[in-house]
Amino acid sequence: MEEGEKKEKKEKKKFWTLKKTIGMILLILVLLFVFTAFGVWRGLKDIADDQKILMIAEEGDVAKAASIYDTDSGEGKAVNVEVLPALSNIETFYDAVVAEYGNVDRMIIADTEAIYNLSMDPSIEFRGADVDRNTLVDWVIGKSYPPQSLQKDQVPWDFRADLLNEWFDYYYDRLDQGRYRKFIIENGMDLYRNGHIKIYKTNIALTVLKYISIEKIIP
Repeated sequence: MEEGEKKEKKEKKKFWTLKKTIGMILLILVLLFVFTAFGVWRGLKDIADDQKILMIAEEGDVAKAASIYDTDSGEGKAVNVEVLPALSNIETFYDAVVAEYGNVDRMIIADTEAIYNLSMDPSIEFRGADVDRNTLVDWVIGKSYPPQSLQKDQVPWDFRADLLNEWFDYYYDRLDQGRYRKFIIENGMDLYRNGHIKIYKTNIALTVLKYISIEKIIP
């Protein structure tokens, strides 16, 4: 066999080897995309099926108010945060709540910046009074105190839990309204990516959303 023919055969072999390698890489990428997309869909469905959500307002890894919100009834169960561990270990905190109050599907931890920035309306009504965003945040974390006419005979942690639940219920009910949905989801995900919101238990959808702004390309 002449030298030229040998060289040509080698070049053809290299070409087909490269083509095969590229084909395998593309196939793997397609499969990864399909499996990831399926995982995200399953994860989002899992979140949509949540019935009991443990909502927590925190400041410096300390839970200031907490309520277990029932998405079916809109009712909330106040959680006594004063007897619970710090939020520095989220799993331990979650387990402590479950042991005392029963199972919850998801835990959402929001700091003061998250609560303020997710408050689209300047105020919400609470027990017949208009509570503006700044006041709501201050009352929820115990930075300032409500008038006795609002708190009545409630202990502070119980009042804070009720107010937090009212805030969560107010905006949860408005997720089916276009302007609220867009505002809450887009701002909420930005706050989640920046660490102002933490979610437990996580899944593949929440992991992907941590790095990819899927909500901005899906209407």
